[in-house]
Amino acid sequence: MPARIAVVASLAVLAGSVCAVRRMVVLRRALDAERAARRLAAGLHEQDLAAFTMRLNAAVCAQSALSQADLVLDSALADVDLEGGSCD
Repeated sequence: MPARIAVVASLAVLAGSVCAVRRMVVLRRALDAERAARRLAAGLHEQDLAAFTMRLNAAVCAQSALSQADLVLDSALADVDLEGGSCD
């Protein structure tokens, strides 16, 4: 009879160990998936930030070009008499 109890107790411990190991494997896989998702999101964030920076720089350059053109136009119009003649 004591041998039977020892066998049952051993089987219970074995079943508990198997459940614990399986749970640990499942949690490890979930952690690995979460880490992979975080790395992917970080990479996409860097890519989005680089694209935004390029677009912002292009917009700033375009605005600068427009400002320069405005200055050239203003200086050219300042030399013209609106009455139809030149200011010279």
